[in-house]
Amino acid sequence: MTQTTANQHPRDRLRGRIDRGVQAAVTACGLMVLMTLMLIFVYLLFAVLPLFKPASLGQVQPLPIVASSPALALGMDVQQRVGYRIDAQGTGQFYRLSPAPSGQAQTPLVQQTLLAKPALLAQAAGERDLFALAQADGRLVVARADFATAENGRPQWLFPLGQPPLALDPQRKPLKLLSLADAHRGQYLLAGVTDDRRLVFGRFSPDRPPQFSERPLEHDAEQLVLTPDGRQLYLLAGNRLARYQIDGAQLQLRETRTLGEHAPYQMTALPGGSALLIKGADGNLREWFEVEKEQRWRLTPVQHFDHGADGQELTVAEPYRRVFATLRPDGGFSLFSTIQSQPLLNTRLGAEVRQMAFAPRGDGLLLESAQGWQRYALDNPYPDVTWRSLWGKVWYENYPQPAYVWQSTSGEDSYQPKFSLMPVIFGTFKAAAYAMLFAIPLALAGAIYTAYFMTPGLRRVIKPAIEVMGALPTVVIGLVAGIWLAPIIEQYLLAVLALPLLLAAAVLLCGALTHRFMPRCRPGVDLLLLLPLLALTVWLAFSLGPWLEVALFGEPLHFWLGDNYDQRNALVVGVAMGFALVPIIFSLAEDALFSVPATLSQGSLALGATQWQTVIKVVLPSASAGIFSALMIGFGRAVGETMIVLMATGNTPIIDGSLFQGLRALAANIAIEMPEAVSGSSHYRVLFLTALVLFVFTFVFNTLAEAVRLRLRKRYTPNQEAP
Repeated sequence: MTQTTANQHPRDRLRGRIDRGVQAAVTACGLMVLMTLMLIFVYLLFAVLPLFKPASLGQVQPLPIVASSPALALGMDVQQRVGYRIDAQGTGQFYRLSPAPSGQAQTPLVQQTLLAKPALLAQAAGERDLFALAQADGRLVVARADFATAENGRPQWLFPLGQPPLALDPQRKPLKLLSLADAHRGQYLLAGVTDDRRLVFGRFSPDRPPQFSERPLEHDAEQLVLTPDGRQLYLLAGNRLARYQIDGAQLQLRETRTLGEHAPYQMTALPGGSALLIKGADGNLREWFEVEKEQRWRLTPVQHFDHGADGQELTVAEPYRRVFATLRPDGGFSLFSTIQSQPLLNTRLGAEVRQMAFAPRGDGLLLESAQGWQRYALDNPYPDVTWRSLWGKVWYENYPQPAYVWQSTSGEDSYQPKFSLMPVIFGTFKAAAYAMLFAIPLALAGAIYTAYFMTPGLRRVIKPAIEVMGALPTVVIGLVAGIWLAPIIEQYLLAVLALPLLLAAAVLLCGALTHRFMPRCRPGVDLLLLLPLLALTVWLAFSLGPWLEVALFGEPLHFWLGDNYDQRNALVVGVAMGFALVPIIFSLAEDALFSVPATLSQGSLALGATQWQTVIKVVLPSASAGIFSALMIGFGRAVGETMIVLMATGNTPIIDGSLFQGLRALAANIAIEMPEAVSGSSHYRVLFLTALVLFVFTFVFNTLAEAVRLRLRKRYTPNQEAP
């Protein structure tokens, strides 16, 4: 070997070194590409894994406090530096949430009398630190804990409606029940039940006179709840639940529901909209909200929660998220999200807990027992993201039934994150399917004609011209499709739908005419007849289409379709993205067809087969591996396309296979929402999950496609070895 190398010409040795160097460089670059792909996968996985981390509770931090009366309510600030309690004497006290240096009991940081000896206390659901306290004679105050100066050590209690007690009942009768809601814009809603069976309601504002209304009641009420959105009032009497609609200062009874035979029941308002948790004496805990049935809104039990309790537990909801917890007398603690029946966390805390409160962000828990306070760090950052919410149907408030919903933003306070991946995955495949349906016939027919029937001189012009189309930026295609093409398709919808059949008929007619009257014409001359005939067909379709729409439907077709037609729809996407896919599929398929050895087609023709028989039974099977690769590369391009789908659709994340409805694809969804996603939020990480799904799908699909391609190549490639 050494002798052979020594006898080589210096130019040959240089060429050998260059070949080995290029081979090493290509191998190294390939390994770097694989390593980059693995790093991308690991990074996406690292960003997604926190979504599925189970909720956990930290170690207890005991905080002995000096208190002379049991608490009616607890709370703490966002940073969990200061906590407060309102005791049975009507005193609001603030304490530091850090142990005293000497290990002694913590004394109040600030102590303020809110209302002397309150008989009732109500906390506004879905709001932080807002309370109403009422005395036995029916007078009340509204107080809010203010931590604005807590860093300087001086939190305080504020009175939005003034510190002098107000009267909710113009007749000044004592109140048995009390409820509070913040209507925003500086308005507060207060409702109460008097001891003479009257439901009283008032809308209060610091700068306006209060508005009152009242209704007589037939039965003694046991609980009263104003919903956080300020639109509904629920009144519980025994096993009968009445729902009142709030219109200004008036109450209108909408419906009355019988809950069952396990009274007494207990209601807990969930933050956001008007959903309720209703717990029976048998421990059955369910979520209820309004559902539209037969053009009427009715309270409906939606979700059942498996908490294994007997009805004596304490139930507390978070201020902002639809997360709640139950705490049994023996210390059994369960944490729930309203989108699933199974608990997020089951553990055991201290027994004989009197009061419990969440931190505003849901990352902490404060309990009070006879021994003082206990504070826990709670790790539950993504309660609204579960396998069920991502891949299954979830019944959200204001929806008539369980559904796949993607809704990451909302302008309403009743917003609940909805992160189902099914609509965007469906939209991805829908866009790709319609684009391939448009591109495959054109690309493959053009490739067959160019590779097998076209003259060499014309092929040298046509093939580069079509390949140059692939260099057109997709953002330009998307812009043209969204601004110019979509209105044209809407105006000439019937013509556009009829064009595939009309053009196919025109091509067949041209072939028949050429075969009948010009059987011996030179190749390419038939185009002189075909192109004008195609242009005439398009002109006639667009000229007669609007007239036929009015004649057949009495109005333009897109008006006749009504809500079933969206101007930027799957048809527009199919045409625009199909136009972008044609050059790719055409070029690769034409190369595969042109590479079929000429001896195969010549042998077929020599045996008496026609040209079309040769194409279908000899050329296409031999080039099937390359054609399949072209289709798979085109499909992968369609799945990953961003700008055309982003600009040519309504970006509506719905599951609807209609050609006239919009869609939202995975890639476009990431491009739309990633700029507005807060880093580390559930929205942010779910977007990374969509990227991971797209990455995994592309990898798996391309791997399977390559396996199929190799099998086709092995099966249809002619054996070149000598017999």
